[in-house]
Amino acid sequence: METLKNTFREAIEAGEFVITCETIPGRGAVEVSQEKALQDARELWATGRVHAISITDNPGGNPALLADSFGMDMVAEGIVPLVHLTCKDRNRNQFESQFYAMQRHGVQNLLCMTGDYPGTGWYGKPRPVFDLDPVTVLQMIGSMNDGMGYPGMKGDVVRTEAAEFFPGAVVSPFKWTEAETMTQLYKLKKKVQAGANYIISQVGFSARKLQEMLWLMEDNNLNVPLIANIYIINAGHGGAMNRGNIPGCDVTDEFLAVLKEERDNSDDKGKEARLVRAAKMIAIAKGLGCGGVHIGGLNVTADCVNHVLDMVEEFAPEWQKHLDAMSFPQKGCFYYYKEDPETGLNIREENPRTEDYFDEVKKGKYKLSRFAHHNVFMPNKGVNGIFVSREKNLEKKKGRNRKHGLEHLGKVWMYDCMDCGDCGLYAVAYTCPMVHCPKCQRNGPCGGSKDGWCEVYPGEMRCIWFKAYHRLKHYGEQDTLQSYIVPPNDWKNFGKSPWGANATGLDGYARREWMPGIEPDTEAKEGPKPSKEAPKKY
Repeated sequence: METLKNTFREAIEAGEFVITCETIPGRGAVEVSQEKALQDARELWATGRVHAISITDNPGGNPALLADSFGMDMVAEGIVPLVHLTCKDRNRNQFESQFYAMQRHGVQNLLCMTGDYPGTGWYGKPRPVFDLDPVTVLQMIGSMNDGMGYPGMKGDVVRTEAAEFFPGAVVSPFKWTEAETMTQLYKLKKKVQAGANYIISQVGFSARKLQEMLWLMEDNNLNVPLIANIYIINAGHGGAMNRGNIPGCDVTDEFLAVLKEERDNSDDKGKEARLVRAAKMIAIAKGLGCGGVHIGGLNVTADCVNHVLDMVEEFAPEWQKHLDAMSFPQKGCFYYYKEDPETGLNIREENPRTEDYFDEVKKGKYKLSRFAHHNVFMPNKGVNGIFVSREKNLEKKKGRNRKHGLEHLGKVWMYDCMDCGDCGLYAVAYTCPMVHCPKCQRNGPCGGSKDGWCEVYPGEMRCIWFKAYHRLKHYGEQDTLQSYIVPPNDWKNFGKSPWGANATGLDGYARREWMPGIEPDTEAKEGPKPSKEAPKKY
């Protein structure tokens, strides 16, 4: 089968300003919505102005036609797809199977993201999966591109044919708080290190925040393009975002009032106004230095896109005059850089980082956890030698399935432990990512938090990465959150002693991968080495 020319990859690698448009297949297989989405894709592609057609993956956490299946339909028609891959519905084996199917049918462009928390489902709300996170999915795609290895019958390593996937990831630049802004950056570094070739932003309407993320990427040598998300928004969707019904998308009260006024005071219900705004936002993205735009929204037709792109040429030469189209930040928002009083954008001078949630530090359980870490679990410190010797002896005498009731009882009291056996407490400042994060994020936050609150339980439960940032900041250690990539949980350890796994090098603590330029501390140099029994990344 002849391989479809990947115009999206070629444009990015050539440094061109790329344009993608979004389609939403929806529920069903041969419903009107799928046929309309495919026809829209045909018409958008026929404009000759789009480098790829992006396909959503179960948006809102609701089941829909597989994005990769719809992508295969597009490839068959000569359309280059950009397939969204979310982590909420599949484990690593399912990912591998879908990668094989996409490789077989010539689907190459993949956008990796955490995904919305599961919503509706047959017979009630489904159980979320989140076996991998976007960082580890990107690593897995890298393994596919190298030829996925697996153990053969004779103890050798067998490799599949190498794929040619071109993966990217997302980031949420439009965060209000210092902790959320910084932890988005920390995770972004891991995504680029794991193999992201491009980054697409979440939906937001603040040019200053978009510029902030561009500069943060530049200052941290993240040399991949940032593609701005241009959402053609109406008052209805604006209201849903304003209420927090679409996690990660930020619409302020001020902006919502503008959208309602446009709807109520025009014969076309605000359609032309939102198309003009989209054109101005694209001009701003170009002027700021974005590598392209990702155009989305309801009923984004070829005529709409052509009209918007035609207007961009009018606004682009003096884009700074149109910043009001994208200047709706939250009041009291944290900015990494100081404001330019002339433009309302940034100047390259850092603001002090003064945000402080001391309540996350003074809790006795966290202080006890720090004490135990430094005096029991840190190699060659305190009673660590006695601890390791005892655990290894227990493992030899009673095996991995030994009872560990006292240990488990203590961890239930401290952390609500679910006994996963591959403890990730060390990675998130002693907040359990398996229990206290609905999405089980071990390498950084998802994009859905708002004002420090968890997307799934707003106003009830803090995002664990918000908590971790402030716990560590009190000790000047917040930047350690970007130090290493945590491997996926090894479920072979489920129900077994995590202390035993730690002492014998079977857990993720021994297998974590240090980021370039980070000098592993004494703890890492002298810590447990991965056991021969630990899972391998072939």
